[in-house]
Amino acid sequence: MRRTYFLFIFLCFSVIYLPSAKAQQHDINLDSNWVAKRKADVQVDGTVITSSGYQHTGWMDAVVPGTVLTTLLHNHLVPDPFVGLNNKEIPDIHDVGRGYYTYWFYTELPELNVKQGEQVWLKFRGINYAANIFLNGKRVNKDTHEGMFLREKYNITNLYHSGKGNRLAVLVEPPSPEGDASRGQGGDGTIARNVAMQCTAGWDWICPMHDRNTGIWDKVSLEVTGAVDVFNPHVVTRVPGKRTPDAKQEPAFVKVSSELKNATDRKQTGMLQVTLNGKSYSRKVTLQPYQEEEVGLDEIKVTDPKLWWPNGMGKHPLYTLKVSFVEDGKVSDEQRVTFGIRETGSYFGEKVGARVFLVNGQKVFIKGGNWIASDAMLRLSKERYDAEVRMHAEMNMNMIRVWGGSITERPEFYDACDKYGLLVWQEFWVTGDCNGRWPDPLKKESQARRHAYPDDHSLFLKAAEDQIKMLRNHPSLYLWCGGNEYTPADDINAALRDDVIPQTDGTRLYLEESTGTQLMRNTIGGNGDGPYGILEPDWIFKTKSYPFNPEIGSIGMANIESLKKFIPAKDLVPPKGNWVPESWRYHKYIPLHDFPDRYGKVKDINDFCRKAQIVSYEQYRALQEGFNFRMWSDYTGMLVWKNQNPWTALRGFFYDYYLDYTGGYFGYKEAAQPVHIQLNLNDSVACVVNQTPFKQSGLTAITTLYSIHGKKLDEQSEKKDVAANSVTMLGKVKLPAEDPDEVYFLKLTLKDKDGKDVDENLYWLSKNPKSYEQLNQLKPTSVKVKTEKTADGKYSMRILNPGKETAFFIRLKVVNEKKDELVLPVFFNRNYFTLLPGEEEDVNLDLSQHFGQIDMQDVRLVAEGWNVSEQKVALSEK
Repeated sequence: MRRTYFLFIFLCFSVIYLPSAKAQQHDINLDSNWVAKRKADVQVDGTVITSSGYQHTGWMDAVVPGTVLTTLLHNHLVPDPFVGLNNKEIPDIHDVGRGYYTYWFYTELPELNVKQGEQVWLKFRGINYAANIFLNGKRVNKDTHEGMFLREKYNITNLYHSGKGNRLAVLVEPPSPEGDASRGQGGDGTIARNVAMQCTAGWDWICPMHDRNTGIWDKVSLEVTGAVDVFNPHVVTRVPGKRTPDAKQEPAFVKVSSELKNATDRKQTGMLQVTLNGKSYSRKVTLQPYQEEEVGLDEIKVTDPKLWWPNGMGKHPLYTLKVSFVEDGKVSDEQRVTFGIRETGSYFGEKVGARVFLVNGQKVFIKGGNWIASDAMLRLSKERYDAEVRMHAEMNMNMIRVWGGSITERPEFYDACDKYGLLVWQEFWVTGDCNGRWPDPLKKESQARRHAYPDDHSLFLKAAEDQIKMLRNHPSLYLWCGGNEYTPADDINAALRDDVIPQTDGTRLYLEESTGTQLMRNTIGGNGDGPYGILEPDWIFKTKSYPFNPEIGSIGMANIESLKKFIPAKDLVPPKGNWVPESWRYHKYIPLHDFPDRYGKVKDINDFCRKAQIVSYEQYRALQEGFNFRMWSDYTGMLVWKNQNPWTALRGFFYDYYLDYTGGYFGYKEAAQPVHIQLNLNDSVACVVNQTPFKQSGLTAITTLYSIHGKKLDEQSEKKDVAANSVTMLGKVKLPAEDPDEVYFLKLTLKDKDGKDVDENLYWLSKNPKSYEQLNQLKPTSVKVKTEKTADGKYSMRILNPGKETAFFIRLKVVNEKKDELVLPVFFNRNYFTLLPGEEEDVNLDLSQHFGQIDMQDVRLVAEGWNVSEQKVALSEK
């Protein structure tokens, strides 16, 4: 009885006291139940639209977050602009006027149990471009919101009706000017007069989005706090000295501050409290009525910290801390911050002539590429971000550059980069094309006028400060850059360099432009980046590039399965000479010239796509390996132009818009292995590249030459110790001069001191470098495939070549037979590989992150290849 009594008392205490210990804190996403209508078709203003008696007759379902075009597509009012020539059928804002894409968006807020003294906040993480907001018949924002990259947070406590319906309407207007998209990269350039995404007006790799991405394009939410709001917390980590991954670490240091806002007309006194690793740290704070103040705590010492390292150098552990404002024992507001303990740095390497990047005191040879956006219509999701960034990490990249003509990437993108160890180079909204680096007769205004873009410099700086505060706690964020191939306007550049970035961040490098002297000493002319397009593989080795090249590109060609999704059937034919199918031209096809024909005259579209993947593999392997062998002597890094497409373009990518791998993905993946054995195509000398901070002792390098049919012709081996962050040269490879064959396979194998494989690299070499036609002499063969389920959605497979013929360029894919389509995304650790007679390959498959629902009974693993008959295998459920 006594036990029951105390239990009753405890439960009463819990019900009465515990809720009052913390304010009813909400962060409720408003991502459903929106409707929309063109402003021209609505004859009343926002005060009427949000009144209780107004009927929203004829309004259509809306996609929020999303753009106007997303909503129109959702309602089948426009065709899919990613398919064929459909985008031409959608009216362009420059032709029909801004009113055509000026829309009202309306929803009703969920009911909240708001207690006395609590504050209700309405938050927008991104509206493009101008917006006025109304709630329950009243205007929320006194001044019109402007700017694509600016968060807004409104206190709506006095407008919110507890226990009643709350009606919210947002009028969104496009950028002004919207620009003439028919006039080159970024159209006529005037889109850059706004603080907005420039490539929405089109580029040489994308067609324009005809609404210029007008809309509530990012997250909308409600938050409930107490009297004091905690916002923009700032976590700075300090890691003194040069550290080694996986070692016991000396202490590191964490400094935390946060902005606080007293939302009431009464003085508030309480504690700013930080909780980290189970310990709490606090400081007393008094805020006068409506006062905002940034408050910091003393630096926190972290013993034996788990350091965050870039991909390929070490692990990337993350910490979480809480920042709270506590008043009279009650939590007014609380923010959780996920961060990594690491310190970035850099110096200019005078000998190499380029900037050297550092993390935790260790040099990082940069291997990465350029990122535009996940989706041209800004249909962004955490799941797609995670999949795309994972693909970069599994490609062995360590940096992604977010190009200046696109967006400030979203926190979910950075969450994925934190998780997978990808450093991020984030640019502001400037490009040489739109902002006046070059004279351009297609642009509407002069170079000098364009360099002064945008029209509102204060808005640009306000947005920059806001976006820095949004992203600065991410360990993956490595540097800020003023613009692509050009600096911002002089006063903006000076303010960013001398004021905004030092004051709001203070820990990261600021490059004024992507090709400037801060990054490299340009000694070979040009802009400091490029070239673009298909390259002779040996040219990459023979021709010295920029000491840090932020953009060097090659081809992008989808597999036939993806091509069928967006190219009309009549155009599913390969290009010939200068003739290119119309829809290919519209989708920005970059010519492969005669490269596919080097493997035998192209027969049809299937043959073209298959040969294009072989060409792509060679291109991107050579591209990275050409920079590898001159690591630190001539180069400090390279970024490929570009990794992916936000639209169904046929130009420069490792995986297509649907997230299907190309051959180039696995060619680059091989070349970018942290410890890698390769053949230098300039002189046929092999070498071992060690891009880790650890010495590699007792390695054995094996060079094996095979005939085209897999007969071993020669084998050489040598033992090597390879210093950390270095290149070690091996012997020269020679093809048999008297042998009548033209094409050979060269296998380079690297084993550790225990005989385990470290890396393996297979080349197909020809005495006539521009002809691999002899590969057509390979006889048809087949492979055996065994699968075993290792976890939910994960499988291990063994691919065996039991025959006497080489099985060349095997592609693995996962197919939903019922729908006759690929299951995507899926993750293979190996693909597009070759098995010599009797060889086998262990492959891991992860399809746990695929989008949508599938019945595994309909799913088959498919293996196919150059001379390999198609094999379909059910994925084992055991």
